[in-house]
Amino acid sequence: MKRSHIALLLCVLLLSTLLMGVGYATLTTTLAVEGSTRVDPPKIVFISRTSVTSGTVTGVSRSGTVLRSQVTLANSASSQAVIRVTVKNNTEYPYTFNGVTYTVGADTYDNTAIAVSTSISKGLELAAGASTEFDLIFKYKSGVSTNKVLNSVLNLSFVPAAEYIPEIAVKGSLGRFEQVLNDEVTFDQLETALNASSDRYNDNSYIGNVVGANTADSKALNELFTVDGYNYLTLEIEGEETNVTALIKHEDIGGTTDKEMVIYMTGETISGSLFRPSNIQVFAAIYRKNAEGNWVQIGQLYEGTAKSNNYKGELFGTHNSFNTDTWETVNAYHGVAAGATVNQLLAAIPTT
Repeated sequence: MKRSHIALLLCVLLLSTLLMGVGYATLTTTLAVEGSTRVDPPKIVFISRTSVTSGTVTGVSRSGTVLRSQVTLANSASSQAVIRVTVKNNTEYPYTFNGVTYTVGADTYDNTAIAVSTSISKGLELAAGASTEFDLIFKYKSGVSTNKVLNSVLNLSFVPAAEYIPEIAVKGSLGRFEQVLNDEVTFDQLETALNASSDRYNDNSYIGNVVGANTADSKALNELFTVDGYNYLTLEIEGEETNVTALIKHEDIGGTTDKEMVIYMTGETISGSLFRPSNIQVFAAIYRKNAEGNWVQIGQLYEGTAKSNNYKGELFGTHNSFNTDTWETVNAYHGVAAGATVNQLLAAIPTT
């Protein structure tokens, strides 16, 4: 074979090898791209979609119920820009639209000559699992401005519907309470706090967090219910952090040698006096040790009422708590009519 033929054959073989390598790389890349990962929507109220339906709007981005954008109006008093948003309530509870909030500033809302409004009214209720679509409308506040550009960060505020606030308050706290009871360290902390009666009249059967009071009991209970900086005994209502009043009692309500744990909670503001106590909406949950030695909730979350009182038991003291001895149900549970005490309720709860 001539040298030129050998050189040609070697070139062909080398080129074939290179092409095979390219083909293999392309194949493996294609397979890798075809993979996908499913991400479920967060269990919150959030903006699920946006679109510009009028005017000049750029830089639109969203996170939760926060919307960022840049709006440029024309040189006309009637000029406007419109962003259509879809909001999804991906929670178990209805939420209420509480308006659009923002902070005036260079990085948050930098042109007060332009106002923002919505095509829906404050107070609109968004059912659990539902979505709603409405417009954000940007206009000059009063005539054409020399500054026609608005950079803004807006919060489309949705808050729990008023009638569900107490239920939401106790829902998160119950999960944390069960963790406290079944963790050796936190249970010991709870028992130590119960036995330290500095904030009570030598009664070590209960402990509570009195709203607005800086007491040893409040501090101990708040520490037990705080995880990674979040206090499960608080609730955000209309954009403000609101404290929840809770009382935990460790006593025998079942007529056995073992004591139960009962947590009472209210989201209401407590007021009243010795001769005119308030009737407070209070939810209660009962816990008892099972055969394996774990604390478990017995029955369900029960709605009731209790009379207001002074946490320390002072007759003429400010009413900042409620008397659990006066607690009674407002609904019929387990065949027992409304008005049942916690002892009567526990006796009626099915054991299976």
